[in-house]
Amino acid sequence: TLLLAWVVHPPVLPGWDAASARGLLSYGAPFAGANLLVGVLNLVPGLPLDGGRVLKAGVWGATGSIVRGTVVAGWGGRLAAVAVLAWPVAQESVLGTPPDVIDFVLAFVVAAFLWSGATASMSAARLRSRIPHLVARDLARRTLAVPADLPLSEAVRRAQEAQAGGILTTTTDGRTTGLVSEAALLATPEDRRPWVPTSSVARTLEAGLRLPLGITGEDLVRALTRTPAAEYLLVEEDGSVYGVLVTADVDRAFRQANA
Repeated sequence: TLLLAWVVHPPVLPGWDAASARGLLSYGAPFAGANLLVGVLNLVPGLPLDGGRVLKAGVWGATGSIVRGTVVAGWGGRLAAVAVLAWPVAQESVLGTPPDVIDFVLAFVVAAFLWSGATASMSAARLRSRIPHLVARDLARRTLAVPADLPLSEAVRRAQEAQAGGILTTTTDGRTTGLVSEAALLATPEDRRPWVPTSSVARTLEAGLRLPLGITGEDLVRALTRTPAAEYLLVEEDGSVYGVLVTADVDRAFRQANA
């Protein structure tokens, strides 16, 4: 806009005239055209373009399913990629200008960007649709509570006898203080286990390691991401212990859901 104003009303500068301004305008015209082309392309209703996000939001609002909205917008992006890839072939009949090598290269690059972006969005949506199948209660392991100062070898023996998949450490009054780390337990040589207390391989139960038994889906994934750990304690609404949730079990369930 400023450049156009300079053409109409050129400023009083040494060596500056309307012809100079027009020359500058003609020099910048190709860049303006490129920006206009990018802006128009960005409105195409297909992911990962802005127009695709609008389409995704519209389908989501109409169907109540973000996954369906993403898939529809993703297919829009794929169709746009095919159209861009075919454009050099139709260019001469539409514009009367035969395509050159640069046209084909640019079409391929843009089409690859659109196709990969749309495919990634669709894949992420399909994965997200399976997250609700993750239920902490269904993945819980039985747990055994032992005194914190109990020898580790004895704690392992009791857990195997009770077929428990997790071990908790408690105080003399029964208050839970820690959750045994399976990795730390396995890293402790068997000949040392009779001489070390179970608390030596237990992690203190900070707030993020206590999860409500009813947690599922995206809430569960966010909780695991917020406080990364190998094991979590699942508790009932009244605070009583239900079991142990192991991250490896959650990962396995997620992979099986997407198999």
